[in-house]
Amino acid sequence: MRARIIAAMLLAACLASGPLQARLWKPTPAQLAVDYLTLVHNKGSEGRVTVSWVAAPAVNGVLLRPILEKYVVISVVHAYSEPDGSANWDEISGVQVTDGANRPLKEVAPDALPPVLAGFTASASASFRQSTQGKGKMHWAVYEAGDINACQPGKLQISYGGETYSFDTPIPGCEKK
Repeated sequence: MRARIIAAMLLAACLASGPLQARLWKPTPAQLAVDYLTLVHNKGSEGRVTVSWVAAPAVNGVLLRPILEKYVVISVVHAYSEPDGSANWDEISGVQVTDGANRPLKEVAPDALPPVLAGFTASASASFRQSTQGKGKMHWAVYEAGDINACQPGKLQISYGGETYSFDTPIPGCEKK
């Protein structure tokens, strides 16, 4: 009995110390899209950058999906651990979004956003701030899609902090034609 307890404790310790990431079992198309559209860059002592593209194939919402075909919606978060183990977040600036030919996408001013997108980004930001006890900082930006379509051949590039993060399209989760 004692050996089982020790084995269980060792297993729990191993699981707790490793990254909590698993492969999806029988993923839906939307799950495949979400998995692809979220990039996490572990920069060691410089923290962790998370870049997300909210694209139509990743959502099931009837109102949001057609709007996401007209706009490119991205978020960027830069978090890092303090020496005392607490988390901190950087203000995000200098984000540039281009297509595969390095042509910049046209950013949509916050007061020109469709109401559904304004509500979506505000709600996501509020949830993030609440989950980080008001400390988290998330940069949202919305661009006119132009030639970018998640389910057509192409590329979306997001430059931030000296790095260019890219998404090749069509993304996983798009309907096969």
